[in-house]
Amino acid sequence: MNCPEPASSRRKVFIFNILKSLFAGGLLFWLVKSGGIRPEYLAVAADHIPVLGAACLIIAFGMGLGAVRYVELLKGAGLGISLKDSFKVSAIMYFFTQCVMGSASGDVARYFYTTRITGQGARVGASIIVDRIIGIMGLFLFGGLGMAFNWAIVEHSPELRAIAVPALGILCLFWFSVLLVFLALVRGRVAGFAVGLIFPVLTGIFCFLGTGFLGREVGPVLFYAALISLAAPLVAPEFLKTGYIYQKFFKGSKFGEKIGEVVSALLLYRNSISTVLKIVGLTAIQHISFVYAIYLLARIQNLPVLPDFNEVFFAAPLSFLAGVIPAPAAGLGVNEAAFETLLYLGSCGSVVAGASIFLMYRIWTTLFSLSGLYFVMRFKK
Repeated sequence: MNCPEPASSRRKVFIFNILKSLFAGGLLFWLVKSGGIRPEYLAVAADHIPVLGAACLIIAFGMGLGAVRYVELLKGAGLGISLKDSFKVSAIMYFFTQCVMGSASGDVARYFYTTRITGQGARVGASIIVDRIIGIMGLFLFGGLGMAFNWAIVEHSPELRAIAVPALGILCLFWFSVLLVFLALVRGRVAGFAVGLIFPVLTGIFCFLGTGFLGREVGPVLFYAALISLAAPLVAPEFLKTGYIYQKFFKGSKFGEKIGEVVSALLLYRNSISTVLKIVGLTAIQHISFVYAIYLLARIQNLPVLPDFNEVFFAAPLSFLAGVIPAPAAGLGVNEAAFETLLYLGSCGSVVAGASIFLMYRIWTTLFSLSGLYFVMRFKK
């Protein structure tokens, strides 16, 4: 990961940011016009203040846990940073993510300030890449679990069935591929491929024994995803900067540099399995904390119908994933629209104000992220 040059394509970046802002504004306008966002939905009665306080504490806990996770990430890359400095850098990252131009600007800020502390830009960039990979894997996993907990609803809803089949296929393909790539880089191609053979066997058995929607539609997609993932451990080493594919097709290109960075970042953690597992655990706790905070906020809002936890658990992880696409201010408008749609489908059309729920969550995370502005101004030059 390289810090972008200040003079590189400023006009393109400016135009792109304008377009993203217009897109976010259009989504918010549609949500307000459709009734998904209303001021009265954001009102909280006085007797619900303790629950609001609990939700805010959980949000603060989840954001603070990111600093602990970042210490472990840097440790796995062979770098040391104090927990105090990690809290400062994480606060700055949240500020740029929530209040500036989304997760990309947050990562650039985190890269810049951590490099100033450690002086090791390449390793810092690798740790941030691995952090993003683990975070996305976690959201995919929780998205799948959300579908599993609401499977009766998914199975009997044509709209959710149309979402579930490709989503579960992508989930399995992503998870299997990343695990096998990491294993191939750690233990070699043969070991990665040999372990990968287990996945088609298991999904094949699932496909054969499954009945109804699971057996006819979901099972075959999982089986093909498992088969495709077998190519990952064989091909991944060739994307290293010394690999044939990288040298032949991607050397000297920006896209090739990004691919090389991702694969090299995974390679950097090949001797830090225990650290990676610890990061995965911290990431899971962080994700479930944010989901539960959204649920508590939903229970205290002035909504026509309040969602239950399973419905929120179904909609929240997939909505967070929607925010991964390039969008301003941490997916402003995109997350709200995704949560509105998924919560409506997951509740069989009974909950119609999902955008207001996610907006309430965004308001509080943004307020907490403003602490990063203090550290930006006080950071040692």
